[in-house]
Amino acid sequence: MITLNSDQIEILGKPNFSCAPIAKHLIAGGLYDKAPKSQKAEYEQAVFIHWANDLYSNHGESWRKVGGLILKEIQIKIDNQEKAKS
Repeated sequence: MITLNSDQIEILGKPNFSCAPIAKHLIAGGLYDKAPKSQKAEYEQAVFIHWANDLYSNHGESWRKVGGLILKEIQIKIDNQEKAKS
């Protein structure tokens, strides 16, 4: 019998609408390709689950902390790109 822990349930059970903000950030930061228009919600959910599951596999219970740092780095990158455009 397979038993999922709370981190795995949080990652694998996240509804697609709550995956979108993080997925959009990861896509904007260039970590993932843009979503196909015909599968946008499903793609965003897959992006989040793939990313978070990889973090969990590599960092265990620290996956949220590491993920937060990565998202901050992406925001800095996005901010710098926007400044360069103006």
